[in-house]
Amino acid sequence: MRLWRLGNRATNAHARYAAVNDASSRAVLHVFRALLRQCTYLPDPAARQYLHGHVVSRFRDYHPRSTLPFSSRRHKSAALVQQRLPSLLRTARRGLIFLCRANDGHMRHLGKILAMTYGRVGKRRHQLLKDLKIPDVPVDQAVIEKLSEPGNQAVPHPSEQLMTLIKSQAKRRLSDFSRSNTPRPKLVIPEENSWGRPMPIRRVRNFKRRWYAETLDRIMPPLPEAEWNRLRMRASGQSPWEGPVTRRKWAGGPDDKERRHLVGERVKGPSTGSCSKPHNITTRYMRRLWAKISVQCPLIKPNAAKKSGWDVLWGDVRGHDTTRFALGHKGEGRYDMFSGVDEGGRVIAESNSAG
Repeated sequence: MRLWRLGNRATNAHARYAAVNDASSRAVLHVFRALLRQCTYLPDPAARQYLHGHVVSRFRDYHPRSTLPFSSRRHKSAALVQQRLPSLLRTARRGLIFLCRANDGHMRHLGKILAMTYGRVGKRRHQLLKDLKIPDVPVDQAVIEKLSEPGNQAVPHPSEQLMTLIKSQAKRRLSDFSRSNTPRPKLVIPEENSWGRPMPIRRVRNFKRRWYAETLDRIMPPLPEAEWNRLRMRASGQSPWEGPVTRRKWAGGPDDKERRHLVGERVKGPSTGSCSKPHNITTRYMRRLWAKISVQCPLIKPNAAKKSGWDVLWGDVRGHDTTRFALGHKGEGRYDMFSGVDEGGRVIAESNSAG
């Protein structure tokens, strides 16, 4: 069984892809199916959709089409596939272990999956940054072609939208972000160099390019408005969570017990030596993760009052944070930890407590 099937009209180009042996093809197919299966178990609906597309696109880069396999730059030659196949299989298996730990409730792994889904890290983050890189000054086609040349040394011109986001993020707390460095809203270039001479134009240009690159590496790109609202409602509890996805039952024999293994996939079992402990994926647990991602996601909207400029909104859900509480005051410097709840731990309504 091969990862791809050759049609009746297979050309010589297709035949070169068939050089991969059957054992490698079966291993690739099993890992691919295991990855897609684990994607369906993710607790976030957006993560399930994004990771499914990400896995399919990564495998499709090395999969020939039914016609003209070399018509696209994405598809690699047969010799390159054979050369990279062992390394790609190792990477896929590491990704499979990562997905398994995320579905088991490991906070670091599941948080990384959510960060990839909402564009805080990874490929989607660079896709969301594309619109921010467009300068406000209109340029003609010749200038665009010159800027796109390899090794171009042109000085970048940040747009007003990007500068507004930089200033807004610089005022935020560092603990709110997965990237610890705060962007510098203003670049200060010394007027003289170490020799007491005026700063050379080339060094000024290098200062600006370095500042622009560091800023893009530290900035948090904005989300689309619909996705931003949906994430914030999830974090605040206004949008109900459907709960974890029911997993498929194991189809093996009765002698396998709990030490059963799928091909390339670890079934639920002891996590000896792992970096963290698994956690039950509950509504409160997911809201904490969504809130941690939401505070890192800005929303940029045009300023309706001034009819010019931009407003930056951040997904703060501190009013709905279930991890914080306040101690009730009993007087004389004493506090009551259990004020406002009954003997069963249920919150007492304000009307009952006032009466």
